[in-house]
Amino acid sequence: MEIDTVAIPLSAGEELRHRAETQLSTHRPGTESVPSTTETLRLLHELEIHRIELVMQNSELRQARDEAESNLERYTAFYDFAPVGYFTLDRNGCINSVNIRGASHMGVPRDQLLGHDFGPFVVDEHRQLFTDFLDKVFKQGDQLTCEVTLQDKEHHPFTVLLKALAAVSRAECGLALVDITERKRLEGDLHSYASRLIVMEEELRNKLATELHDDICRDLTVLGLNLAIIGDGMAEIAPKKMTSRLKVSEKLVKSISHTVRSIMVGLRPPGLEDFGLLAALRWHAELFTKRTGIQVCIQANDSFPRLMLNKETALFRICQEALMNMAKHAAAKTVTIKLTGGDGMILLEISDAGRGFIPPEMLNIRNGSGWGIRIMRERAELIGGKFRVDSVPGKGTTVSVIVPFEER
Repeated sequence: MEIDTVAIPLSAGEELRHRAETQLSTHRPGTESVPSTTETLRLLHELEIHRIELVMQNSELRQARDEAESNLERYTAFYDFAPVGYFTLDRNGCINSVNIRGASHMGVPRDQLLGHDFGPFVVDEHRQLFTDFLDKVFKQGDQLTCEVTLQDKEHHPFTVLLKALAAVSRAECGLALVDITERKRLEGDLHSYASRLIVMEEELRNKLATELHDDICRDLTVLGLNLAIIGDGMAEIAPKKMTSRLKVSEKLVKSISHTVRSIMVGLRPPGLEDFGLLAALRWHAELFTKRTGIQVCIQANDSFPRLMLNKETALFRICQEALMNMAKHAAAKTVTIKLTGGDGMILLEISDAGRGFIPPEMLNIRNGSGWGIRIMRERAELIGGKFRVDSVPGKGTTVSVIVPFEER
């Protein structure tokens, strides 16, 4: 009776061993001639070359390993002792790694932060903002920034600027944390200081205008009348040369009076207190057109209501500054001023179709450029409003202010 044999497949290692044993069995000693001395020396020479090559390769590998370890140590030192907090977060906001500075911000030992959710360190009112920010980071793959308020282990709040970039795999992202609490405090102080300066400036304008009206203009009027009386009384008895000098003096007094009144107008626009913002804007637009030749179109309802004086003054000053900037830089032929109200808000828009520009905040300019824009923004924020500049090179500029309506 014959028994069928089944060939069992060999593994890769068993197959290699089987082939080696087969080859060894076919090359038993004595089956070939003994290598000559020359062949033996050649083989030894080849082996020595291979040995030297292996030694050299091993040396190069050790050098590369040492360099890699040295770079890793430097990177680790830079990472751990950087003045900025660095975190690695997964898509759920779980902390995978953190440097010493980052752990210091949170007031928690670094090893205890690993695996911890970053979200609870964000104050409640900014929690959703952070969640949306992290979601955008993983979806867009671009570096994004976000300003939020965090709280450490002891619940002490601090404001930070977050910069995040997702890894290529989108499995995690790198997050840089910069503490800007002190900067925000200084910005608040500067804002408060600028607000006080604006208030003081307006008070000084009113004081100067009052003094010019009550003292200088009064004295100039009296002086002009006296010169006219003297001129009339001396017309027949005084020499012609003297009477002509008196007439020149009268004209000079009138010219000085006109200059003083112009200064008063610039300090305190006529009609603003008595007739309101719309009347003052119409008066200023007419004066602006006479001075610059730029036509101003005012779009507003004649029944536009009176506002609180501080808001009317701020809006007038913003419009005044915007028109001056447009006259200097826009090269526009017409300017449109829109004044509308609705839903408890007042909107003021000043627009032109001139050169346009890139707003300084978009260029991150720090050399003082755009100071007029900063002043206008401060004036708007001082009365609880929002200020905005929209400009495109070659397409014009629109300055807009929206403030809560408060009837006078």
